[in-house]
Amino acid sequence: MEWMSRLRPRTPILVDTSALSEDGLSIYERFGIDGLGWSIETSEEVLGTIFGSMPALAAEATLPHVFTRGMRAEVLREMRMAAGDDVSPLTDEAADVARDFVRRGLGLTMLLESIRIGGAVSASAFIKGANDLIEDPEQRADETQRLSKLFFGTLEHFSNTMSEVYALERARWRASQSAERLGIVNSLLSGRPVAPRSIDEVLQYDPAARHVAVVAWSESRSFDDSEKLVKAVSDELRLQGATSTIVLPVGIGTAWGWGAVPDRPGAASPPPSTPPPGVFVAVSQAHVGEAGFRRAHREARNVEHLLRLAVPETPRTLRHADVELATLLAADLENAQHFVRRQLGRLAADDDRMENLRTTLWLYLENERSVAAVASLQFVARNTVTYRVKQAEQLIGRRIDDVRLNLQSALLLTRLLGDRVLVRP
Repeated sequence: MEWMSRLRPRTPILVDTSALSEDGLSIYERFGIDGLGWSIETSEEVLGTIFGSMPALAAEATLPHVFTRGMRAEVLREMRMAAGDDVSPLTDEAADVARDFVRRGLGLTMLLESIRIGGAVSASAFIKGANDLIEDPEQRADETQRLSKLFFGTLEHFSNTMSEVYALERARWRASQSAERLGIVNSLLSGRPVAPRSIDEVLQYDPAARHVAVVAWSESRSFDDSEKLVKAVSDELRLQGATSTIVLPVGIGTAWGWGAVPDRPGAASPPPSTPPPGVFVAVSQAHVGEAGFRRAHREARNVEHLLRLAVPETPRTLRHADVELATLLAADLENAQHFVRRQLGRLAADDDRMENLRTTLWLYLENERSVAAVASLQFVARNTVTYRVKQAEQLIGRRIDDVRLNLQSALLLTRLLGDRVLVRP
């Protein structure tokens, strides 16, 4: 197995070694930080191939996070198997992927197809590594044969075990009230007809009401977080003044909710809820009726998408009414990048000097071009503000007054998305 100690990622990868799993520690001790980096790079290739081949799977917004966790764990386990350890091919993280499929209503056939595709990519990576690193032709042939037997022989056992996990979870899930409620909610979201009696008796909620939708999720993506996430959704709906609610755990580490809220014209918005550490909350605006039920959920999911991309300094509770423009601009990250760089020019560089200029320009535009207001907010002299604004204008290459709306939109994206849209040095 000497060749495995020479596995290297193609590009350097930062690896946090402070919280490694048992498999991660085993690989780190034997193959070092480069071995860990190679395993992460290989798991990313597996993920990319699966999602590229299965668009319907990739469309599940939070599923990639569950898959990342599962695939990284599986590649580490495969490295131990390739190194000769007598361990089961099934990790707890992979089993969570199967359970998550059940909770999302995704079929076993789709799960098994993802296993087939991922297994082929992973096996190819190990075999290529052996071919590239073993110089002796006879040893190379022997190792290639051993790896082929190991991986393709294990695939059937792994698929069968994952099928068993899926079947057990499906039986348990179908017996729960949550499954029935989620089925009705999914029908409402897709526009399929639902018997009013089912809505009344199972959901105990009026689809004709004025709805606010909430999505909450956890960084840890653990089944143990369900209670915490349900509470986070319920707390936000309570602050919104909901008189009746639906709150459901969905998949691993996610919860959805809707609340029927009164119409209070002119009333000030309540302060956002403070979720527990590691929990994020996305909130829609209010909309009426079944179409509003769907619209509110789409808005909450759009805010979720934005918040998952946002810089760490962004508040962990975001409301659609506060970031509506940003959700539209960030819907396509690649286009958002091009927009920011086109509008800001050299001001889009990701460094401290440009960050200071962007902040001053943002405050200048947000405060109706009041130099005095910006000087007060930044604790600097007025001349400093004037100088920074002129510098920013020169870097942009256009008069600020001519492109104010586009500039504010681009600056908003930089404040929320940071280096995802900026030009790195």
